[in-house]
Amino acid sequence: MKPVLLFLVLLTVPVLNRAQVQIRPLPSKGYEQRISDFINNMTVVDTHEHLLSPLKLKQRTTLDFMLLLQHYSADDIKSAGLSSKLFAKLLQDSLSVKEKWNILKPYWEGSNNTAYNRNALLAADKLFGINDINESTVESLSEKIAKAYQTEWINHVINDKCRIDYLIQDSDDRSFGTSGFRYAVRLDNFIFVNSKQQIGSLAKQQNASIVTLDDFIKTLGSRFAELKKKGGVVGIKSALAYNRIINYENTTRESAEKVFEKIMGASDGTSFPFAEVKPLQDFMMHRVLDIARENKMPVMIHTGLQTGNGNIIENSKPTHLVNLFSEYPDVTFILYHGSFPYGGELTTIAKYFPNVCIDMCWMYVISPSYSERYLNEWIETVPASKIMGFGGDYLNVENAYGHLLMAKQVITRVLTSKVKEGYLSENEAINIARMILHDNAVRIFKLSE
Repeated sequence: MKPVLLFLVLLTVPVLNRAQVQIRPLPSKGYEQRISDFINNMTVVDTHEHLLSPLKLKQRTTLDFMLLLQHYSADDIKSAGLSSKLFAKLLQDSLSVKEKWNILKPYWEGSNNTAYNRNALLAADKLFGINDINESTVESLSEKIAKAYQTEWINHVINDKCRIDYLIQDSDDRSFGTSGFRYAVRLDNFIFVNSKQQIGSLAKQQNASIVTLDDFIKTLGSRFAELKKKGGVVGIKSALAYNRIINYENTTRESAEKVFEKIMGASDGTSFPFAEVKPLQDFMMHRVLDIARENKMPVMIHTGLQTGNGNIIENSKPTHLVNLFSEYPDVTFILYHGSFPYGGELTTIAKYFPNVCIDMCWMYVISPSYSERYLNEWIETVPASKIMGFGGDYLNVENAYGHLLMAKQVITRVLTSKVKEGYLSENEAINIARMILHDNAVRIFKLSE
């Protein structure tokens, strides 16, 4: 390539990475630090967690460095070759810290480049002052973790380190005792049924008689009422993308009833294939949406990447849900995880449908660059009032804290670049930060009520 041509190509590269329009005057000096300080110092809403209860954690006889690797890091360590059976052994007490590290070492070194594992490094550094996870640090890190859990560590991290105003827990565990906790409830076990045994189990749990489809629908309503009565319930969560395609046709009662009767007429232990039971499952999803509409409660749906190994990603495409958005315009749908890797489809859906919101929970530890790219795009295409910018989506507070630090870095970079380009003013960028990290979630989930 000729020198002049090469110079022209290099000259155009920064332009290609910038917004193509300038709307606002260029910012005054110091805007980067002011935006960064605002985001780093603000309180936030954590829209999605799976935190293990303090009671369960305190019952463990050993808390060591594997606490930071027990959740999403596990996926990448197994993807690097460690067997699930051997990884499970690393979470038990039968091995010393050094023995665990010796087993883990080659798989950690082969996978510690991923964002899941970068998050573990960040948590170790910022919470325990250990700047790497290796053979010379795992014992010290383990000692510091065990010592921390002799204190009110979980509340300290949530309240003092993360500065979380509200946290939505995806479980019915009420043992945290924190006033800011709210709860998502799941009714998927009333949707994903394929056997008489499953329906019988639900009847037993609810102390109900389920003989007809009407009985089944009534028991679903009773279960929701029971959960809601406990207080603090702010939404209904569905994670059936792990089990089936998330396309739910509006099937007729007659077709659902035929399937229900077929299931109930079968012998115990008979499970029907998905194609045969889909009409009933789809019908029951619509009954869950009836409950959401009646209770003016948002529905949160897992879209995109599933945790674990060997899943079917096509099951979780957000476009499978479009008929629900049209048929239930008065139900707010919150699509989780940036629909990774279907961010472009999510952009279009959130732009099209007033009742669809984006939740960036889990996103930053899946891929910071994906998160940055699509947050840039969403700010240009989707009303900022429909974006929620953080949910840790972890079993433990240490990784949730590391995830929040990653989220704030990405959000700061995106908003700073928008101000630098003149797409947003400094005040507009700060207002968007406040919306996506706090105010939108408070409004959409009615958290202050």
